[in-house]
Amino acid sequence: MLKVVCLALFVAAVSAGIPYKDCGHSEVTSLEVSGCPSAPCILHKGKETTFTIKYTANQDTAKAEWSLHAIVGGVDMDLSTLIPGFDKDGCKDTPCPIKKGESKTFTYKVVIPAAAPDVEADVKARLIGEKSDLFCGTVHGSIKA
Repeated sequence: MLKVVCLALFVAAVSAGIPYKDCGHSEVTSLEVSGCPSAPCILHKGKETTFTIKYTANQDTAKAEWSLHAIVGGVDMDLSTLIPGFDKDGCKDTPCPIKKGESKTFTYKVVIPAAAPDVEADVKARLIGEKSDLFCGTVHGSIKA
């Protein structure tokens, strides 16, 4: 559940025009979040949200892996090691193989669980190819009831 919350924070903050830190090389070309037309973007528990990230591939790769970290209260949490069943396979959300220069789309649908805590965090999300990051960004955001 923390994976969903942190991914939601990352995508919602970027798409709403909230300041974010690009830790890649500006591969992301657009981000959209359903039900969030302007900043600040507030994601509501119990409602389905669709995240769409368009990016330009910076490498050829047959696979893609997700890395997701949350910084809460100064503590850096690697969510892939903290969440049982965390799925690192990025090819489930963006078509693989990936060819350098291609315009690609990552799409993720999720219902923010009603049991999710109200949370404020810095979230760093990376999609990693065989050579390096396909994209990377860090944002600050929150989820509320």
